[in-house]
Amino acid sequence: MGGNALALIRLEGLSVFGHHGARPYEKEAGQRLEVDLELDPQDDRAEHSDRLADAVDYDQLYRTVREVVEGESFHLLEALAARVAATVLDRFRVRRVRVRIAKQNLGWTTGGRAVIEVVRERVA
Repeated sequence: MGGNALALIRLEGLSVFGHHGARPYEKEAGQRLEVDLELDPQDDRAEHSDRLADAVDYDQLYRTVREVVEGESFHLLEALAARVAATVLDRFRVRRVRVRIAKQNLGWTTGGRAVIEVVRERVA
């Protein structure tokens, strides 16, 4: 393992459909959400080995996000983002994860979007 400089991993614009919201119509109809992730790997093994086994597998990461968003229904994006972050920390070798979730169907406007962002770090 090298020094202190580690690569950041970002997955941006993941489009996932879920039934989340504080209003009944949001949960009934569901909506497309946009998810961005930023991860700090625990080490730099992948940079040196060039092996997928030493890296965060983007496909598995996307599948994890889909599993959480398409699974349990949440009233608040804050709770959904926290669950995504906790699941990523549980399943992947990362020190920190930033989860940003945006929804466009706000119901009271023809423009804009709501965005929530949470950051979680692994407890040593």
